[in-house]
Amino acid sequence: MFRASVGCVSTPSIAVRRATAADRAVLARLLSDMQAHYRSPDPPGGAAEMARLLTREGEHLPFALLAERDGVVLGLATLTPVLFGGAYQWLLFLKDLYVTEQARGLGIGRALLTAMARIAVERHYCRIDWTTDGTNKGAQRLYDRLGVPRHDKVFYRLSGDDLRKLAAG
Repeated sequence: MFRASVGCVSTPSIAVRRATAADRAVLARLLSDMQAHYRSPDPPGGAAEMARLLTREGEHLPFALLAERDGVVLGLATLTPVLFGGAYQWLLFLKDLYVTEQARGLGIGRALLTAMARIAVERHYCRIDWTTDGTNKGAQRLYDRLGVPRHDKVFYRLSGDDLRKLAAG
C-alpha cells in the first residue's frame, strides 16, 4: 500500500492501493460516477466489466489504483502499461484520474499521482503519459501545481465513421 499524507498532522492520511478482485463493486461504482461526471455513455454492465479487467493479476496488464480516506474510497486512477518502442522500455499510460466531487481539494489527486510515480520508479517504467481535455481546468491546475511539464504534442483519435472509412481503404 502506498500512503500519502495530506499535509496537516490532524488530517487523516490518504491511502492509495492497487485495486483487487475484492474491490470490483466499489471500482465499478466509481467508474460509473466518472462516466456520469463526464457525460459519457455507461452501457449496462460496462463498469462491472471494466472493473473485472482492471483487477486481473499478471504482468503488464491494465490496473487501477484506489485512494481512500477513513476507509471511504474517494478516487481512482486507471493505468495501462505500454511497450515504448523508442526506448525499448515499458511506460504507463494514465487513462483516467477521477476524484469524487465531495473529495476534490483534499489531496486525493495528488496522492494518486504520487503513488503512480512510485510504482513507475519501483517497477522500472520509463515514464507516465496522459492527456487531459482542454476544458478540464481543474486537472490542469493540479498538474501545473505539481510541476508536471506540458508537452507540445498533437493528439489524434480515430473512431466511428472515420475509423471505418480508413479500415475500408
